Amino acid sequence: MDNQSMNYMDVKEASRKWGITDRRIRILCNEGRVDGAVKLGWSWTIPENAPKPRDGRVLRRFKNLDIRPGSVDVSRLEYLKTICPINDELKTNPKLESFIAKVLSIFLRREESEISLENIKSIYSGQLIPSLTLEDHLIVLNFRSIFLSLIDKKDRWFERDIKETYVRLMQGIDDIGSSRYREGFTRYAIRGKEKVKVAVQMETLFSQYENSWKNLNGLISAVLLYGELMRIEPYSKYMDLFSYLIMAGELFRSGLLPPLFDNDDWQESRALFSLALKRGNFCDFTHFIERAVNASYGELSNV
Repeated sequence: MDNQSMNYMDVKEASRKWGITDRRIRILCNEGRVDGAVKLGWSWTIPENAPKPRDGRVLRRFKNLDIRPGSVDVSRLEYLKTICPINDELKTNPKLESFIAKVLSIFLRREESEISLENIKSIYSGQLIPSLTLEDHLIVLNFRSIFLSLIDKKDRWFERDIKETYVRLMQGIDDIGSSRYREGFTRYAIRGKEKVKVAVQMETLFSQYENSWKNLNGLISAVLLYGELMRIEPYSKYMDLFSYLIMAGELFRSGLLPPLFDNDDWQESRALFSLALKRGNFCDFTHFIERAVNASYGELSNV
């Protein structure tokens, strides 16, 4: 149905239709959990055929309660925050662009891309690489643009923000399909449970993030976000890059640099992440990410 023939309702009408309070509907709209809701000034306009948002009690049975996140060296992380503050000065760090290029090259390797580190640096210097496609150039530039903008992130993620980040990553590559989760089920089921529809599992993920994860150390919540996104796989392309950016945003928000990997880390990370998926035990993977965060400070601050 096109937008010209679509009927809309306001928050009060939606409240009567769904049996949810006005305040709760506004919160859900702001979090991006009401399909098609558009903010007009101070009010929200909602498509009449938008599905009723799921109640947290309904989502409870889909939560991943098997996760054991592990622990981190809090005093070390607090020290790191003091030597490289996450602020505008970081954006002017002469080593930052090389850092972004290194991170991107590792994740593109996981995507089996032909884009080399040298290619990335050349594109960042304003060059066109004849052997690379337009999509190759766009993904390199879009990744950098999002990474730099995340340095300013201060608020917790909303599901709406997650969707907008993927749209930005795919800008010029897939401007239509990127606005929707893929159809079908999660890539990996929670141990001992059946696979769940992607949209339901994403809503469940943010229910956990907003509630049971809200008081976790920022590095741990970043690892869990990354892990769940990779398990669910809400989109069909560039999931490694996308999940890293969401993890980076959570770390920046917590005052920490995102992790820096090297080529030797790649196989280790795959093995540890596979173990985390199978057993729900993220302890070793959390320690791996913690080491990689420390490596970031060595790269940017010579610590």
